[in-house]
Amino acid sequence: MILEACISTIEGLKAAQKFSLDRVEICKDLHLEGLTPSIEIQSLARSLFNGTRYVMIRPHNNGFQYNQMEIKKMKKSIEAAKKNGVHGVVFGVLNNHKIDFKKNEELINVAKDLNLKCTFHKAFDQCQNFEKSLIELSEIGFDWVLTSGGEKNAELGLNNLKKLASIKNKKIKILAGGGISNKNCTKFLDIGLDGIHFSIDKNMKIDENKISSILEKIAL
Repeated sequence: MILEACISTIEGLKAAQKFSLDRVEICKDLHLEGLTPSIEIQSLARSLFNGTRYVMIRPHNNGFQYNQMEIKKMKKSIEAAKKNGVHGVVFGVLNNHKIDFKKNEELINVAKDLNLKCTFHKAFDQCQNFEKSLIELSEIGFDWVLTSGGEKNAELGLNNLKKLASIKNKKIKILAGGGISNKNCTKFLDIGLDGIHFSIDKNMKIDENKISSILEKIAL
């Protein structure tokens, strides 16, 4: 199981490095659930964090449907992320609460041509049929899906996360995220998940106690 920290600041990158976390998801505007970060922080991340770096590709917070101009912008953001040495990108396109095959494939083809891993973000929680949607993402070629199990937070979605983890023959890995803290992190162990995702600088302030406590309780 990996530990992924969602970060939006230089201090967040430094904290992730200090605690030797496995992976970071670099965003901006975490109060909007994360948007595409600046090129500056992507570039600085190369020298500040030695672990795996993923970048959010999300041009706006007005839902998860995108027109063709926005898809073109997202493709350019993926290419820019690659130039800054990232290992993966995070995005997701829906159409009426269903996976938009065509537009996701457009984006994933760009990412895969650049040898980048791909995570489908928490737009997944708005899908009408979780099990069907998970298989669809697997077929499209996503490597990971970030989800709260369709609920307000991952703890409330625990039963759904268990169901998703139990689906056989899936090729996609499941990353649980949303409200994960030192108080509930152990609930996500031993249920078949591949990782947990939590923020460490959501209020522009580093919570080192949260990080150290999660690490201690999970003891990976």
